[in-house]
Amino acid sequence: MSQKEKLRHLFRIFVRSKSLFACFSLLLSLLLVVGSTYAWITSSDERINQAEKNTRRLSAVIEEDFTEVFHWAPGTEQEKNIRVKNNGEFPAIVRVSLKEFFLGFETDVTDNHGIGDGNGNLKIYGQSSTTPVDVKNTSTWVIGNTYGRNATTYYKANLALLDQSYAYKGTRTKPLPAIVLNFQAGKVFDQIAPPSASEKDYWYYEDGYFYYSETLPPNDVTENLLDSVSLDAAYANRYKGALYKLVPEMDAHDQSQSLFSDWGIPAGSPIRTMYTLY
Repeated sequence: MSQKEKLRHLFRIFVRSKSLFACFSLLLSLLLVVGSTYAWITSSDERINQAEKNTRRLSAVIEEDFTEVFHWAPGTEQEKNIRVKNNGEFPAIVRVSLKEFFLGFETDVTDNHGIGDGNGNLKIYGQSSTTPVDVKNTSTWVIGNTYGRNATTYYKANLALLDQSYAYKGTRTKPLPAIVLNFQAGKVFDQIAPPSASEKDYWYYEDGYFYYSETLPPNDVTENLLDSVSLDAAYANRYKGALYKLVPEMDAHDQSQSLFSDWGIPAGSPIRTMYTLY
């Protein structure tokens, strides 16, 4: 019997054996399934690995020009410039919110002819509270805490307004209205006084935030939002010696379509027409 005839004879025997043929078919099917799964995983890995590692950064910072004031008299003005710089590598859309902090101290109302009209000097205590007031740490700005002028002179806090969100042209708790924020003239708008169609490089206020009208390229800087802060001449004497801090907070976002949902900007808001998103 030739080699060719032997192969034909073996094949006929194999086909006639149903159980052996079934095992062979199952093995072949498993090999095909495993091969397909492996190919799919490998293909997925290759697509992921083809993307270059993203090392570019989205970043922006607040820039300020401000000299700390230790004795601020009514009727005076102090420079405080607030602007934002894109210090990253992506174009950035930015917005700023403002938070106010105020701490007032007890006055000795009986030392001014005993009539209690609040025109006296600050009431002096001889020792510090357990937690003293730290000018730079607003978490210590608590009623009852004392601020040390020296080793024997302490003033006790009796009014604390903390983390007060500034509402442009809105209502503020007294005595905050006497502290006037002077925004850059002709560069801040809102729904009541909107910008003209040709206006560029401005701030638009809505729901607690000032949105810069332009997308900032890397290294670009916004116009000033704030120029200075004034203490009204009618500032009440009973708030003398108080501590005040204005804290700007900034958000930066890329030009993706998620901007409006991430920042909660409602449909119909003019802000939705300010930017080109991708």
